[in-house]
Amino acid sequence: FDSNAIVAIKVMGKKDFCSGVVVGTNEVLTATHCIYDLRAKTYHSPRTVRIGIGENIADDSTQWFEVIEIASKPSARITTAGDFLGNDIVRLTTAGKLAVTPVTIASDPAPNTMLIAWGFGEDQWGYYGIRKSRPLENPMLDDKLISFASGACRGDSGGPVLNARNQVVGIISVSEVQHCVEPGKRFAQRIGNSEIWNN
Repeated sequence: FDSNAIVAIKVMGKKDFCSGVVVGTNEVLTATHCIYDLRAKTYHSPRTVRIGIGENIADDSTQWFEVIEIASKPSARITTAGDFLGNDIVRLTTAGKLAVTPVTIASDPAPNTMLIAWGFGEDQWGYYGIRKSRPLENPMLDDKLISFASGACRGDSGGPVLNARNQVVGIISVSEVQHCVEPGKRFAQRIGNSEIWNN
């Protein structure tokens, strides 16, 4: 497993950032809400989206790559924040190849398996921007979603949920909470039932 496949996602001109995962030589999955402008009801231009490869996004050694295409599932209709739940996976395509080993996608997570969230999000002290992994606490699966009590925080959105074989089973989605230490539900969207591959 190449941890450099866990990447940072940034929209130019925005302070916030997200996470993502490399799944092909020039393909990255992330969360829709990371690159969607809810006020304009459209995606940010691919030209404004950057993918960062490195351990710490604030470090000068982090390499940033341009995006040339954003692909979402055709049935996604997003007009309110509530519409992201269940429609929160997009595929980004870069202009050139990414020099990391892609992470494979599992068909579906097995019941009662250990699931790990990866991303650049906030830790329990409020610091963020450093790549890390955390186990999901009490993950519950339904047809489209994985809900869990803790394991992902602000900035981890778009990062992957991996199984014990380091395969992607979900993408970290929205949360009921603002900060890492707050109790409340967090969600990831399951990959197995996503229509994104039909584009």
